[in-house]
Amino acid sequence: MENNTTPVVTPICNIDKKHPNQTYISAWRNKDELQSVYDKIFNSGADDIASKEEALQWLYMWKIRQVKDFPVCVRCTLVVLEAQVFDLRMQRNEKDGNAKESRNIYSGAFTRFINFLTESSGTRKKSIADSVRDIGIETYLVELRHLCAHRSISISIDVFRRSAEYCMDWLNKAYWQRELASMESVDPWTLKYCYMAEDELPDMSLILRTYDAVSAARVRNAYTLDMAIENVGLTPEEVKLLETFAEKHRSYRLRIIAKQTIQQLRELPLPKTQAAVNAVCRALFDNCKRMFQDAVEYGNDENAPLGTMHSELFRALAAMGCLQTLFEQLIVMCERANVMNAHQRPWAMYWAHRIAVGYQLLKEYKRYCSTLPPEKVSRMGQVPRVLLAKEWYAQRLKSAAKQHLMLGLYVDCPWHLKLSRTYVLARLMAMNEYTKDIVPVLLTLQEPPLSDEQQLKIQRLTQIYYSDSSNVLIDASGAKNPPKQNSKVTSDRNGSNTDSSKIYTAQDLKEAIAKIRNKSKSTEETIPAKRAKRYGPWKEPDQTLDWSHYPLGTCRT
Repeated sequence: MENNTTPVVTPICNIDKKHPNQTYISAWRNKDELQSVYDKIFNSGADDIASKEEALQWLYMWKIRQVKDFPVCVRCTLVVLEAQVFDLRMQRNEKDGNAKESRNIYSGAFTRFINFLTESSGTRKKSIADSVRDIGIETYLVELRHLCAHRSISISIDVFRRSAEYCMDWLNKAYWQRELASMESVDPWTLKYCYMAEDELPDMSLILRTYDAVSAARVRNAYTLDMAIENVGLTPEEVKLLETFAEKHRSYRLRIIAKQTIQQLRELPLPKTQAAVNAVCRALFDNCKRMFQDAVEYGNDENAPLGTMHSELFRALAAMGCLQTLFEQLIVMCERANVMNAHQRPWAMYWAHRIAVGYQLLKEYKRYCSTLPPEKVSRMGQVPRVLLAKEWYAQRLKSAAKQHLMLGLYVDCPWHLKLSRTYVLARLMAMNEYTKDIVPVLLTLQEPPLSDEQQLKIQRLTQIYYSDSSNVLIDASGAKNPPKQNSKVTSDRNGSNTDSSKIYTAQDLKEAIAKIRNKSKSTEETIPAKRAKRYGPWKEPDQTLDWSHYPLGTCRT
């Protein structure tokens, strides 16, 4: 008999799941120690008591090392493994003659196993069965737990043994294999990256300074090294950098030199820590000053396609995990008003806007590829995938295709902008003239997306702050909606006048709401009282009368 039923897909367990690119303090010293204990538990023989007892000793030590925030799945592994080891001892010493003690140990282990997992979910509104089902465990273990807790009937030792094997298999797939696949050991040099950066940052600085000189020459219509030296006002140090790089790599075309420097940047052996990401962004600000300054001078010049020139650099930063941090730091520059960063805010606004729109376009491109038949989306050949992406970007952006960043050339591009609603709300409340075109793009990148009602409320709030801001940054032709330069007084649907050149604050919003409320109250006072409705011989009472002055049973006619 053939079973054609569709297999049930169990939910993915998120218990004890760690966030990527973050450093955590664990009970085990490094990945090798965790791998060693894993082998003793799961890769040893079924009757290898010595290996499992040694694994128990390691688990006991881990529990003492990390009393607080000890992983729930490791705790569950400990209680089930204790029961299995005890059962193996009883089988070896008494030849399964006294199974009552083993059943008692298994009973307590399964009760604690279910309790640990359900209590870690943090919600008390669900039943134990629903919580276990969401985790991805068979619900029969809940019934087994109830029978163990209440001791209503005697359970066979074979049921306990098979259930223990099921629990260990689930823990192996849900936690241990996941941790071993995603975890990387951290040494003191990685934690103290500020000292390690002294060895890596000089190479990074040379790479970025070379790229900055090449990009400045390309913006000024230079294509070879000789043209850059003759026509572009490079400093002697920048000329020496370019000549050294060209001689070493035997290439004098600026476009090839730019690609080689980006490849060198991606191949730097940097640790995957937030400190390393911050160091890359800091080095980018310090060594690519021409790239940022040219955004103000050549940002709207059609003959200087900054988007096409720098797309590969920003794709490399996204692949290195640095682009979101760079975007957040650009937003800070736009929002922070002081004398020191006054010259930085215009180019910070330009590149923050380009990065946000680049992520928006990448999201639209992925959605477009999901509608195509499988044979249209090639996942193997690089050339077809690049051609498909360039064709879509050109059709989507039209005349502005060379001005915007192409952050993704493949449909399975893994990076995206991770924005919490708290972060976007803070950007909305701190919106100013430098971020008023960026915040609406961030609203479209929210996951899960905002509802129509939420978007309407945010749009009204945005219009109160800036009457000329638009929620759509790129129209059908691909051109960015330019802000209005002159001061213009407009009238909204409530009849109030707003000045588009004035920056409205929260106090202005409160005053506008107070005016609307006072206006509505005055309107209610002028409306005459409606006549009382009659229902047969009865009618609604007149609320304007003071009934305390009239005897019971009488009424003024």
